[in-house]
Amino acid sequence: MTGFEGTLARKLDFGELPAQVTGTGGRAGLRLAPGRSGLAGPEKYRVLDLRRRRAQIRARRLLDLMDADNGRD
Repeated sequence: MTGFEGTLARKLDFGELPAQVTGTGGRAGLRLAPGRSGLAGPEKYRVLDLRRRRAQIRARRLLDLMDADNGRD
């Protein structure tokens, strides 16, 4: 391995980051989406399964639309 520059680790500089994000504390502020406290028990899994199925249907429709557009070229 030629051209080795000493260390493989590099320092990343993200600039000035605030000590605390406004209005949030702890790990809860790191979530991408706010938690939903309304889902619990067996109902939670039924709702999650329904959401998953709907997302799959939407994705398949989008893929079909993309395939139809590619066929026109």
